[in-house]
Amino acid sequence: MAAIATQQIRKIYAIGNALGIVERGNAEDSLHDLVSSITGKDSLKALTYAEAQAVIRDLEKRQGDAPHPRRRPKAYTERPGGATEGQQRKVWALMYELQRRDTAPSTASLGERLCGIIKKELKVDAIPAQPFAWLEFQTCNKLIEVLKKYVANVKGPPPGGDPE
Repeated sequence: MAAIATQQIRKIYAIGNALGIVERGNAEDSLHDLVSSITGKDSLKALTYAEAQAVIRDLEKRQGDAPHPRRRPKAYTERPGGATEGQQRKVWALMYELQRRDTAPSTASLGERLCGIIKKELKVDAIPAQPFAWLEFQTCNKLIEVLKKYVANVKGPPPGGDPE
């Protein structure tokens, strides 16, 4: 039986760390409990190549089930009669398109720019943390149409490539 490879040890610790089950300096952490439950051995170095592969498969399965700790889905809060998630996504897509077409970078954040447009065009106060808090469904539709006109009027790289 072949002994565990160094790459396997690294991979086990990397996946365990990504899952948040590794405690540095603690030989009785959740990772070692998992290894013990799968193989009956308490040490990673005592594993065979095949046992290490079984542990890796189990960890990868768990990793597929668990959300990635660094990536969190964007939270679009909806309220009855307010802007829907789809509307909010469309507004942000248009704002990113405006930003992409900027000829000079703006000192204001995208949220601040959006709040300025909402205040100017819709006469509604908004804060960058929750720009859609006071927008109704119809008002958000108007905002989308206004942003489409902004995008159409901006001079910058056209969608799909560089200017010719």
